[in-house]
Amino acid sequence: MDSFGEIFSSFWWLLFPLAFFLIAGWNSFMSYKRTKAKIELLKTYAAAGKEAPADLVASLNSETDRHGGREWHDNDGDGDSGGGSGVFLVVLFSGLSAIFAFAGYSGWLGDETSMYFVSMILGVLALAFLASSLFGKRRKR
Repeated sequence: MDSFGEIFSSFWWLLFPLAFFLIAGWNSFMSYKRTKAKIELLKTYAAAGKEAPADLVASLNSETDRHGGREWHDNDGDGDSGGGSGVFLVVLFSGLSAIFAFAGYSGWLGDETSMYFVSMILGVLALAFLASSLFGKRRKR
Protein backbone atom coordinates (compact mmCIF):
# COMPACT_ATOMS: atom_id res chain seq x y z
CA MET A 1 0.00 0.00 0.00
CA ASP A 2 2.97 2.29 0.39
CA SER A 3 3.32 2.50 -3.38
CA PHE A 4 -0.11 4.17 -3.66
CA GLY A 5 1.00 6.82 -1.16
CA GLU A 6 4.16 7.41 -3.16
CA ILE A 7 2.19 7.71 -6.40
CA PHE A 8 -0.28 10.11 -4.80
CA SER A 9 2.45 12.27 -3.28
CA SER A 10 4.22 12.44 -6.64
CA PHE A 11 1.19 13.14 -8.83
CA TRP A 12 -1.38 14.82 -6.54
CA TRP A 13 -1.33 17.94 -8.70
CA LEU A 14 -2.88 15.98 -11.58
CA LEU A 15 -6.19 16.14 -9.71
CA PHE A 16 -6.55 19.80 -10.76
CA PRO A 17 -6.36 19.32 -14.54
CA LEU A 18 -8.44 16.14 -14.33
CA ALA A 19 -11.15 17.99 -12.40
CA PHE A 20 -10.99 20.82 -14.95
CA PHE A 21 -11.47 18.41 -17.84
CA LEU A 22 -14.34 16.64 -16.10
CA ILE A 23 -16.13 19.90 -15.32
CA ALA A 24 -15.54 21.28 -18.83
CA GLY A 25 -16.82 18.04 -20.35
CA TRP A 26 -19.92 18.09 -18.15
CA ASN A 27 -20.63 21.75 -19.05
CA SER A 28 -20.20 20.96 -22.74
CA PHE A 29 -22.54 17.97 -22.49
CA MET A 30 -25.20 20.01 -20.66
CA SER A 31 -24.91 22.80 -23.23
CA TYR A 32 -25.39 20.22 -25.97
CA LYS A 33 -28.49 18.84 -24.23
CA ARG A 34 -29.98 22.36 -23.81
CA THR A 35 -29.36 23.21 -27.46
CA LYS A 36 -30.77 19.88 -28.60
CA ALA A 37 -33.92 20.41 -26.51
CA LYS A 38 -34.39 23.89 -28.00
CA ILE A 39 -34.01 22.53 -31.53
CA GLU A 40 -36.56 19.80 -30.81
CA LEU A 41 -38.96 22.45 -29.53
CA LEU A 42 -38.41 24.48 -32.70
CA LYS A 43 -39.16 21.35 -34.76
CA THR A 44 -42.38 20.87 -32.81
CA TYR A 45 -43.46 24.42 -33.60
CA ALA A 46 -42.55 23.95 -37.26
CA ALA A 47 -44.49 20.67 -37.49
CA ALA A 48 -47.55 22.34 -35.97
CA GLY A 49 -47.27 25.18 -38.48
CA LYS A 50 -46.82 27.77 -35.74
CA GLU A 51 -44.16 30.40 -35.44
CA ALA A 52 -41.68 29.86 -32.62
CA PRO A 53 -41.50 32.52 -29.91
CA ALA A 54 -38.83 35.13 -30.55
CA ASP A 55 -37.31 34.50 -27.12
CA LEU A 56 -36.71 30.84 -27.98
CA VAL A 57 -34.94 31.71 -31.22
CA ALA A 58 -32.95 34.46 -29.49
CA SER A 59 -31.86 32.07 -26.73
CA LEU A 60 -30.68 29.61 -29.37
CA ASN A 61 -28.68 32.37 -31.07
CA SER A 62 -27.12 33.49 -27.79
CA GLU A 63 -26.17 29.86 -27.05
CA THR A 64 -24.39 29.70 -30.41
CA ASP A 65 -22.62 33.01 -29.77
CA ARG A 66 -21.40 31.83 -26.39
CA HIS A 67 -20.00 28.50 -27.62
CA GLY A 68 -18.09 29.20 -30.76
CA GLY A 69 -20.70 30.53 -33.15
CA ARG A 70 -18.69 33.73 -33.59
CA GLU A 71 -15.07 34.12 -34.47
CA TRP A 72 -12.75 35.54 -31.83
CA HIS A 73 -12.04 38.64 -33.88
CA ASP A 74 -15.68 39.67 -34.29
CA ASN A 75 -16.26 42.85 -32.32
CA ASP A 76 -19.30 45.05 -32.15
CA GLY A 77 -17.21 47.84 -30.69
CA ASP A 78 -19.47 48.69 -27.77
CA GLY A 79 -16.78 48.15 -25.13
CA ASP A 80 -19.02 46.05 -22.86
CA SER A 81 -17.12 43.09 -21.50
CA GLY A 82 -20.03 41.74 -19.48
CA GLY A 83 -19.69 39.48 -16.49
CA GLY A 84 -16.16 40.20 -15.29
CA SER A 85 -14.89 36.62 -15.63
CA GLY A 86 -11.40 37.97 -16.41
CA VAL A 87 -11.17 39.49 -12.94
CA PHE A 88 -12.22 36.18 -11.40
CA LEU A 89 -9.52 34.32 -13.31
CA VAL A 90 -6.86 36.86 -12.31
CA VAL A 91 -7.80 36.54 -8.64
CA LEU A 92 -8.06 32.74 -8.86
CA PHE A 93 -4.67 32.19 -10.48
CA SER A 94 -2.97 34.82 -8.31
CA GLY A 95 -4.32 33.13 -5.20
CA LEU A 96 -3.25 29.69 -6.38
CA SER A 97 0.18 31.04 -7.24
CA ALA A 98 0.52 32.53 -3.76
CA ILE A 99 -0.55 29.25 -2.13
CA PHE A 100 1.99 27.22 -4.09
CA ALA A 101 4.73 29.79 -3.38
CA PHE A 102 3.93 29.56 0.33
CA ALA A 103 3.91 25.75 0.17
CA GLY A 104 7.34 25.89 -1.45
CA TYR A 105 8.61 28.37 1.13
CA SER A 106 7.31 26.43 4.10
CA GLY A 107 8.34 23.02 2.75
CA TRP A 108 4.97 21.43 3.59
CA LEU A 109 4.88 19.20 0.55
CA GLY A 110 8.55 18.38 0.25
CA ASP A 111 10.34 19.59 -2.88
CA GLU A 112 10.20 23.39 -2.85
CA THR A 113 11.61 23.69 -6.37
CA SER A 114 8.53 22.08 -7.93
CA MET A 115 6.23 24.25 -5.79
CA TYR A 116 8.00 27.39 -6.97
CA PHE A 117 7.81 26.17 -10.55
CA VAL A 118 4.03 25.60 -10.30
CA SER A 119 3.71 29.00 -8.62
CA MET A 120 5.56 30.68 -11.50
CA ILE A 121 3.32 29.00 -14.08
CA LEU A 122 0.18 30.08 -12.24
CA GLY A 123 1.59 33.60 -11.86
CA VAL A 124 2.24 33.83 -15.60
CA LEU A 125 -1.33 32.66 -16.26
CA ALA A 126 -2.63 35.32 -13.87
CA LEU A 127 -0.64 37.98 -15.72
CA ALA A 128 -1.93 36.69 -19.07
CA PHE A 129 -5.54 36.90 -17.87
CA LEU A 130 -4.88 40.38 -16.49
CA ALA A 131 -3.46 41.54 -19.82
CA SER A 132 -6.36 39.93 -21.67
CA SER A 133 -8.86 41.63 -19.38
CA LEU A 134 -7.24 45.02 -19.72
CA PHE A 135 -6.24 45.05 -23.36
CA GLY A 136 -8.27 42.32 -25.06
CA LYS A 137 -11.13 42.96 -27.46
CA ARG A 138 -14.47 42.95 -25.77
CA ARG A 139 -17.51 41.29 -27.27
CA LYS A 140 -21.10 42.26 -26.88
CA ARG A 141 -22.97 39.68 -24.84
